[in-house]
Amino acid sequence: MKIIAVINARSTSKRLPNKCFSQITDDFKTYQIIILRAKLSGLPVVFGTSDDASDDRLAQLAAEEGVEVFRGARLNKIKRWHDCLVEYDADAMVCIDGDDLAVDFDIARRVAVVMEKGLADIYEAPEDIVCGLLTYAFTRTAVERMFALVTNPEADTDVVSIYINYIKAAGLICAEMPLNTNERGLDVRLTLDYPEDAEFFRKVYEVMPVDARGSAIAAKALELGLTKINWYRQADFFQNQLSFNEQVKI
Repeated sequence: MKIIAVINARSTSKRLPNKCFSQITDDFKTYQIIILRAKLSGLPVVFGTSDDASDDRLAQLAAEEGVEVFRGARLNKIKRWHDCLVEYDADAMVCIDGDDLAVDFDIARRVAVVMEKGLADIYEAPEDIVCGLLTYAFTRTAVERMFALVTNPEADTDVVSIYINYIKAAGLICAEMPLNTNERGLDVRLTLDYPEDAEFFRKVYEVMPVDARGSAIAAKALELGLTKINWYRQADFFQNQLSFNEQVKI
């Protein structure tokens, strides 16, 4: 199988404007950390953003980091994935969210290995995974099924869980990502949506290298009590996802 790591990133953000350009360390902005960590998965990396003019700068900067850049539908992320898989003639993709600054490249490698066995169409994180380590991996068949449900380029598919539930009902096989014990059940928030998250990552990366494993970053954050900076935002995060899902109609 040809499996690619697709980074999902846009320049626009309501809760934290221009978060993809946030300076996290002296040497790295958000988008650079995401690209670096995606490369460590060992998979071919494609930086996926929109073809809207608002993402011109982001696309250029990503290309300067030495990765392929794919530009597609602005709102319909599922269409962007579909068209990206077609463009690169890939059989499957591991999703790297552009705001998960501690995305775990080791989990991404593990998922790619099990996907080679062809046992499932979708691999998703269990509910108790540390938030921000990884979320989804899809075969091309799974993405094609989701895209068949929502082909309109202007449909907002930012939260894809509702579409996944529909294709599960259609018979596609879903499995949990293979995780280690230290990658689940911890009250740590490793994603960037709020100013408090940016503060958290700046503190974390003062004491941890940007290429540390996500589980090690989570453990260090707990050890140093850094989780008090942003963990309380997790409730808002889940409520926003719920509100979005309630608006989706298929």
